[in-house]
Amino acid sequence: MKNFPKYWIYLAGVIALIGVAIHIAAIFGGPEWYAYFGAPPQIVQSAREGTWLAPVSTMIITILMAICAAYAFSALGVIQRLPLLRTGLAGMATVCLIRFLILWPLMLNHPELRNTFEIVAAIVWGMAGVGFVFGFRMVHSQKRA
Repeated sequence: MKNFPKYWIYLAGVIALIGVAIHIAAIFGGPEWYAYFGAPPQIVQSAREGTWLAPVSTMIITILMAICAAYAFSALGVIQRLPLLRTGLAGMATVCLIRFLILWPLMLNHPELRNTFEIVAAIVWGMAGVGFVFGFRMVHSQKRA
């Protein structure tokens, strides 16, 4: 049971890395991939027209997800300690948990959000949020020790 929090932190890092892979694949997969993964219509249209909006916005999200993965693995000591580790982990936990929690009330007035992709994505990012919480707590307790 001692390693239980570490499994959650690893899970958060792996979820973020899978997000990185999906976003990079979408750039090369084209408009169909963007549409399949629930990109906003203007991003799908940008991919169809070959404008910069789709790849640039996707790369920004990719970089943010890569940063999330790096902070999770930094908390575990897999990579060197990153600056503002506790603050970063707390922020990432907050964003992921809000992403999870906000869907349920939004679905009441937005039926287009009631689909398998949105529900699974919310649950997955909620799980990542739990991992980032464990990462924050672990790093916080190491700081006091």
